[in-house]
Amino acid sequence: MNESWLRWLFYIFFRLTVILLLKRRRQQQKQRPSQVQKRETIIAQNISFHSLTLNINEKSLITVHIKPSSVDKENFLLGYLNEEKFKFISHEFVNENSLKLHFASDISLSIEHQYIEQKSNETKMAYFVHEYILTWSAKNNREKFHDKFTLSNGYWYGGPTQKSVHWPINKYQTKFKPCLCGDAYKGHFGGVCERYWLSSVGIALLVDPLAPLFVSQNTHLELLSKYRTPYRLSVNNKSVRHTFQYRLLQHVNMRDLHLTVINHYLGKPTGTPDHRMIIEPIWSTWANFKQNINTDKILNYAKEIVRRKFPYSQLCIDDDWTNHYGQFEFDKRKFSDPKNMIDQLKQMNFRVTFWIHPFLSIKATKLFIQMWYKGLLINMDLFSSIINLLTERFQILQVVLHDLEQNSYYKSIQLLWPIVKIKQIYNLLPALPGISLWWNGLAGSLDFTNELTCQKYEADLKHLQDKYGIDSFKFDAGEVNWLPPFSKFHNSSCNKIVEQTDNTKFTLGIYPHLYAKLAYRIDSTLRIQEVRVGYSTQTLPIFVRIIDKDSTWTYSNGLKSLLPSVFNLGLLGYPFILPDMVGGNGYGLTIKQTKFPDRQLFIRWMQVNVLLPGIQFSFPPWAYDDEVIQIAHKCLRIRMKYKNELIQMANECVEYGYPMIRPLWFVDSYDSVAQQIDKEYLLGNNILVAPVLEKDVNEIDIYFPHGQWKDIQTEKVYDGRQSYSYRVKIDDIPIFERV
Repeated sequence: MNESWLRWLFYIFFRLTVILLLKRRRQQQKQRPSQVQKRETIIAQNISFHSLTLNINEKSLITVHIKPSSVDKENFLLGYLNEEKFKFISHEFVNENSLKLHFASDISLSIEHQYIEQKSNETKMAYFVHEYILTWSAKNNREKFHDKFTLSNGYWYGGPTQKSVHWPINKYQTKFKPCLCGDAYKGHFGGVCERYWLSSVGIALLVDPLAPLFVSQNTHLELLSKYRTPYRLSVNNKSVRHTFQYRLLQHVNMRDLHLTVINHYLGKPTGTPDHRMIIEPIWSTWANFKQNINTDKILNYAKEIVRRKFPYSQLCIDDDWTNHYGQFEFDKRKFSDPKNMIDQLKQMNFRVTFWIHPFLSIKATKLFIQMWYKGLLINMDLFSSIINLLTERFQILQVVLHDLEQNSYYKSIQLLWPIVKIKQIYNLLPALPGISLWWNGLAGSLDFTNELTCQKYEADLKHLQDKYGIDSFKFDAGEVNWLPPFSKFHNSSCNKIVEQTDNTKFTLGIYPHLYAKLAYRIDSTLRIQEVRVGYSTQTLPIFVRIIDKDSTWTYSNGLKSLLPSVFNLGLLGYPFILPDMVGGNGYGLTIKQTKFPDRQLFIRWMQVNVLLPGIQFSFPPWAYDDEVIQIAHKCLRIRMKYKNELIQMANECVEYGYPMIRPLWFVDSYDSVAQQIDKEYLLGNNILVAPVLEKDVNEIDIYFPHGQWKDIQTEKVYDGRQSYSYRVKIDDIPIFERV
């Protein structure tokens, strides 16, 4: 009986599918003659629109050329639009600053133009920037939009952070990945994931932070917008239109163009982090001790720092100080009297911070059940997720369900009644708790789209501070890839990244956004916290930590990747950058085992960090030998010498939107050699640091941007826009000041 009933249901559904598809085909055939007639009159046409030229070929592919602002250059290829090959119908000029292109199936592309006026901070002269707003639109969310931009013209910078970092990014290659904050160690984009790219030919590209964006890069930078996992619309919002919007900005000067983007779109920090945290080193139990920490080890570590006369701003007690992850109480086996330990650290003038995260271990069973019952954890929406996955896998199912929802006759006979009824029954059942598999086991994830969760998290941490005298926290994790499968948030229409009137959009990018904002809220006065995620949070005046670096010399997350990582974060609007531990993380066979960094690597790593926005030690210099100790003191004396400049540059970030650490092209935007340099950096505009990044070398090449530069050791002056051979010893840090 049951089998015959199932066969009958399947037969009805199959017949309906065939009927709907035949009906859709007849409708398309009715429209086809007029569309073909229109296409025959306008194929292979050119459309000029301000500095853009659109060439539309017979396959409806749109080739975009752009006229440079400089009058002595010809138009150059920018990229290709409509890689999905929607059939082009017609175009119209709505007005002189608005162009609209029409395609089959009610798809359109609108291009709006305007000028942005910006005043130069140096010359006080106004300049104008072309802005083009491109908006693809489709009546349903099944369509996807695919545009790409060539990387062969000029050098490109920016985009999401990566594990293997290059500066510029032209050599980087990746297949399509969701443009969301992730753990780069797991093959995702990194923890800071902004949708902003800048080109040396004077082009900036900004993509809507709420778009369901996938990014690929090879010879082209490719943008794909589609509602597929992990971007999901709820079952109730399947009829929402799909719009994909991004901006193209154009100006002859790359530096001025970047500052326009910062001031008009990305935003500037509202203040600076704690000045002592900028000037003096942070000391941390990770990576030296990994999880093997206790009271004696921490106090002995602190006493040794003081005894050897090293400066310090704070001591961070990192991983594994609690009984279970997410329980904010000390493990008494390791810390029998945590208040006394912290008091002793305070007597040595340490500020004390603790490592925390957004997870709650399932081993904390009682607390886990309480938090789940109160709705403070992310739940699992199994029903909607299964429907989403099925419609993604079988596109025909999505078409049929959509037509059944839209057709008045089928609505009247309630053909979707079984699905609706199943969902109603499912909604009556208790929500299933979502379970994450993070690097420390199975856990629930706190739901920061619920303000009650934020309030409880903040209250718990304030209680810790009041009870034990803790100053602040290191906020770890927060990336999207650690969220539970089939996540169901308390506020699924949360759209606080940008102001929106359409309340149906939701992006997982909101999670790291809310986490970073909460981290600032918890320590908005002292500001000695740190985060490792960023998504439209450039205005927060806090340190953003670079991903854990490996103790190698390579570009693949080793020493050579450090400066490209710093440049990239600065370009994306995060100037207060906390490089990871001096020497890298010293991982052994696993991340919980320790292998000390190579001696020479440790020294060169210190020297790179000497004038970066922050410096962080875990492996102590005295673990090596007396020479390493002397070199460490030399590095920190140099840092103290330039402490006023460090604070001045931090203030410039707030006032003007400048990065603290600048690539060489920032002071010489038209210098094609400076545009490629990734082994030197500028603190402000007048201090150049050229660290040694190769093993076993006693001579390096140093390139200077325009002007004259004086060696702070020898006082020799070098002319700019030239490269010089420079001899180095193990304790040398080549630093130059603009004359």
